[in-house]
Amino acid sequence: MSASAPPPYGTPNRPYASWIARVGALIIDSLPTGIVFTVLAAAFGESQTSENGFAFQLSGLPFLVYVVFAIGWFVFNWVIRQGSTGQTIGKKIVGITVLGESTHQPIGGGLTFARQLVHVLDGLPCGLGYLWPLWDRENRTFADMIMSTRVFKA
Repeated sequence: MSASAPPPYGTPNRPYASWIARVGALIIDSLPTGIVFTVLAAAFGESQTSENGFAFQLSGLPFLVYVVFAIGWFVFNWVIRQGSTGQTIGKKIVGITVLGESTHQPIGGGLTFARQLVHVLDGLPCGLGYLWPLWDRENRTFADMIMSTRVFKA
């Protein structure tokens, strides 16, 4: 193996992914749904002014198109892609991967879906679980701890 080649999946001594890399991957992975919403809102949205400012609202067919796209993107990118390779498109771009703690292998679609659901706990209270990797020795979120996963540099 050359010095520049990444370690194989089964190598337990991979460095953990940084918090910044994880946030960068999430931003990249969120772009497609944000772009689709923005295009649909600009083309078909109803503008509203509230006490919080100006906002767009989607309804009817454009809303349905957005929901179908968002669900399809989630299933493709997080459940299928990350489940089978350990990487969403964003994680691949920033060079990180999600693997099982004990196997150092991708965890599969079912456990990846469960991990995404468990990320709800990272938002409680006040997003603390998303910040937890900043001081955790293994850079884990609450979902990583519960699901026995680790996010490594690829």
